[in-house]
Amino acid sequence: MRIEATIEKREQYLRDSALNNVNLLSQSKGGIQRVENERYVIDISDKIEGNWCIYDKETNDSVAFYPQSTSIQTDENTGKEYIVSCYPWGGLRNVKYADETLIDGIKTFMQTDHIEKSDLNDKYSISVHAYTGIECLKVRGQEGNGSWLMMSGDQQQLDKLQELANLYKEKYPNLVRDDGLAMGLATAEAAGQIVRTENGYMTIACNGISYVDNNDPSKNWGFMYSENDTDFYNAIMQAIIDGSIKGGMESVSGWEEWFQEKGYIYERIYSDEELAVMVNRKDVNIHKNFWGKEDEKWR
Repeated sequence: MRIEATIEKREQYLRDSALNNVNLLSQSKGGIQRVENERYVIDISDKIEGNWCIYDKETNDSVAFYPQSTSIQTDENTGKEYIVSCYPWGGLRNVKYADETLIDGIKTFMQTDHIEKSDLNDKYSISVHAYTGIECLKVRGQEGNGSWLMMSGDQQQLDKLQELANLYKEKYPNLVRDDGLAMGLATAEAAGQIVRTENGYMTIACNGISYVDNNDPSKNWGFMYSENDTDFYNAIMQAIIDGSIKGGMESVSGWEEWFQEKGYIYERIYSDEELAVMVNRKDVNIHKNFWGKEDEKWR
């Protein structure tokens, strides 16, 4: 059943692309040829059969894509154009800024004078990270589950991303000790899935949130909730923006009170350090069920 659904999804995607006449393959004039200009090299991929490839000399970045499921889309709010690539069976693959030099190169590669474009798919939204200015393409309703792609093609933004990674290492030396983790956290923050606080950072995902403290591991905490409720992520991010959590973002009691006031179903996740502290505190009841209420048998 799952295989049939995947095939149907793929066929529907290709039907829609052909009908709209905006995918790059349908617009090529047959004979394609390698193109190199001052910034880009555009060619057939020698690594993935059926793919075209764009190499960006400025950022030293390569993007491969299936031309039959790739189109140039325009954000009507900003007028910016992007190459949006999906897998033939569905699902986002790559997204890249499409400046005039790149579009002209693609035209030459496809041997055509005109490329038909479309408005940005209404299933997508573009967010801009305040610190780095990096843009991310996200699937509406799935922002918390990793359905996002960071734009490629802007060296200035990549420099800001590195600056943010360095900030993680400087601000949280007990938590972030290597460059790989620092860059991973910076990238996740740009996508809206990590939020820095004064003493640590929060992770916001489709099925839970967690906090880790740079100075005191006993202050680490976490909550889990249903990943089927796609409104959770947006509600949490709005609560952070509005400053709705009593005691601030690091306050576990503030978050628990917020969950209860909203009537959300959640499960409190305790760190080993928290449990160790609680064992020595007889006044703390650590047994709560999925509804955030005390179990009668533990009273």
